[in-house]
Amino acid sequence: MSAAPDMDDDDAATTVMDRAALPPASGMRVSVAHSEPPRDTIADPPSLWKRARAFAGAVWREWRERVRKARLSDRLPPPPPPRSARATQVSAGAVGHDERGELLLLEILRAAPAYQHAAVYVASYGTALRNRGSEAYAEGIVHYALSRMRPDADGYVSFARLRDILCDVSASGALVSALLRLEKAGVVDIQRTEEAPKVPHRVQLRIPL
Repeated sequence: MSAAPDMDDDDAATTVMDRAALPPASGMRVSVAHSEPPRDTIADPPSLWKRARAFAGAVWREWRERVRKARLSDRLPPPPPPRSARATQVSAGAVGHDERGELLLLEILRAAPAYQHAAVYVASYGTALRNRGSEAYAEGIVHYALSRMRPDADGYVSFARLRDILCDVSASGALVSALLRLEKAGVVDIQRTEEAPKVPHRVQLRIPL
């Protein structure tokens, strides 16, 4: 096998360039992309009539939103955020204060007309209690709860029943203190036992709310 003839660098470069310029073996031509001339993509500005009509429509919508009658949702607090999965697992069956409020509004809407009318007065009463401070608020809640609870044959309500209904009120703190203030004012009568004289045993309502 004879050796290939020697070629200098210029001949090698020329040979490579000639082969690269040839079309591919399949017979297909290599197309060369040509850049298109730049186009003017700026849209025509809207006419004066279109701009005036759009401005008039925006003014009309804003005026209509201001003078419209307030919706019911505008007068209600925003819905509570969803509870996390961890909070639901830890406190299974517990209802948060915001969720309790949502259930309350729904139950008022579903209640009988007599209770719907009564809810207006109860809401006004609760708002007035909050404005008078924490002690007056606790006394008002206890007084209302006793006024709506059916007593036993002797006319008393057990402290355990009252504590279960007002489960979110501290029994050893706000609840007992509110009962003592109501007893001092002559609103309720408290019976105690010798085993636990500091803890109410039964409560009798003397002056209904």
